[in-house]
Amino acid sequence: MTYGDPMADQFRSEVRDGMRVDWDVPIRMEDGEVLRADVFRPVKEGRYPIIMTHGPYAKGLAFQEGFPGMWKTLTAK
Repeated sequence: MTYGDPMADQFRSEVRDGMRVDWDVPIRMEDGEVLRADVFRPVKEGRYPIIMTHGPYAKGLAFQEGFPGMWKTLTAK
């Protein structure tokens, strides 16, 4: 089944809580696969340091909700 060019999909952008949020931004890997990222940045243009998180499962899933046992262990320390 063919779904078309995943890079052609437009991502959604909004201002929320004082940040510009770009949802589901396509990123093509060297092997042709496309990953999606949510990008949070200040509204004002400029150069800023970054904080990056990544994981293999459920981009929108909060760690404490998806892995409650591991979260409990981490927060206990």
